[in-house]
Amino acid sequence: MKRPFDSGTRAVIGLAGMLVLATLASCGGDGVVGSGGTGRGNTGIAIGTVNGFGSVIVDGVSYDDLTARVVSETAPGVDTLSEVQLGDRVSITYAGPGIASVVRIDTALSGPVATAFSSGRFSMLGQTVVINAGSGLGPTTQFGGGYLQATDIVVGDPVDVNGVLVQQAGSWVIAATRVDKLSAAPAYLRVSGLVGSLSASGPTTFALGGLTVDASSAAVLPAGTPLADGQAVTVLAAPADYTVSGPGAPRLRAAQVRIAALQSGALDDYVSGSISRLDAAAMTFLLGAQPVSYAGATITPARASPANGRYVQVQGRVGSDGSLTASTVAIRDAETEDDSELRGNIVAFDSATNHLTVRGVLVDASTATLQGCPASGLANGLYVQITGSLGTAGVVAQVIRCESEPSGGTVERDGVAGAVDLGARTFTLTRQQGSTVSVEWTDTTYFGGATPSTLSGKPVEVQGTFIGATLVASKVKVDD
Repeated sequence: MKRPFDSGTRAVIGLAGMLVLATLASCGGDGVVGSGGTGRGNTGIAIGTVNGFGSVIVDGVSYDDLTARVVSETAPGVDTLSEVQLGDRVSITYAGPGIASVVRIDTALSGPVATAFSSGRFSMLGQTVVINAGSGLGPTTQFGGGYLQATDIVVGDPVDVNGVLVQQAGSWVIAATRVDKLSAAPAYLRVSGLVGSLSASGPTTFALGGLTVDASSAAVLPAGTPLADGQAVTVLAAPADYTVSGPGAPRLRAAQVRIAALQSGALDDYVSGSISRLDAAAMTFLLGAQPVSYAGATITPARASPANGRYVQVQGRVGSDGSLTASTVAIRDAETEDDSELRGNIVAFDSATNHLTVRGVLVDASTATLQGCPASGLANGLYVQITGSLGTAGVVAQVIRCESEPSGGTVERDGVAGAVDLGARTFTLTRQQGSTVSVEWTDTTYFGGATPSTLSGKPVEVQGTFIGATLVASKVKVDD
């Protein structure tokens, strides 16, 4: 179930089990810095897996993202406005309780599929990717971009993988939280993991899983931070700089290497990820590269206990040595709380299949209990709160509650865009019933499938917030 943001001295969200991967490594200056960093002041960092939308819900904690920039690093040092989706791994920068200023999508892998899906896994860029079909040991893997299930994955497909580092049988794999087929090959390959076998002399090389990385000419960030075995990093490289000389021998010449190191701040962090190297006597474990001490921490639910491989959310403070001292450790699985929660307007309702979309997420409502809804049942435009479990292509609803649209909340309208004014950054949305809505976009508005200059005449879905009679858009996406 969604939990409100803790506005006390122990603040904030679900930090990423990828500090652990390089969720943290890709954060640039957003509070995760190198070992020579100076901390992050009064801002906070939260990293985890998106499991719902009302604002954006990360590992059960809600963050107001109405004014946040949603970005991803698409080239070295280049942030691009992006769309956050269910199952994405994100890092959130906040300067006030529960108020996001930046939502950064931290994709673990981006590039071509190397081996076909078999026995619950596939490989790419020298990394093994494991698909989670259930939610017992982490979020159920979501699929998108035309994929509906893992068997849709084809060798050579360009894909994005969001996921968490998990140690299995002495090696590290990426447990995927989301896999998207891309419409085209990425401009830069992306691979995250833990540094191993760092060269002691000569050209700077290291291993990420089965991949050899040549970092001799790479920009290493934060500047001045030395590479070391065990660090969590994210590597960007041009596709032409990826070679496979033989079976199991992929090699990558890096353009950029980001090193993760979580620094202390004024607010608590929450880190979600998969436990490894548990020492029950010392009450310590790792979340990827992040050491955690849970002596004195409250474990929830009370009957649960930490175990290797379990997906957890840790709240605590980072010390001067970089370790995270936990105040709470929450074991996250479907037995203790709902997998997902959505709040928004129904669109694309199909009465024959009882499928619908809310906040861009496909929902199976065929077995849901309806509360407070019209006698006629569900319909497009109704504002609903949905709780349910994660399927591979969205949410299987357990309860759907119909509500009034909240003042100042995120709503959705669909229709045909027209009367686009590039100077005023406005357009008119003509709805199916003939009514019109005035829409305004801002510097943080994400456009999908069109740009402002090509928007006119296209059917679109608009998410945003009403200010007076104007819908200020956070997302404008062509309705295909």
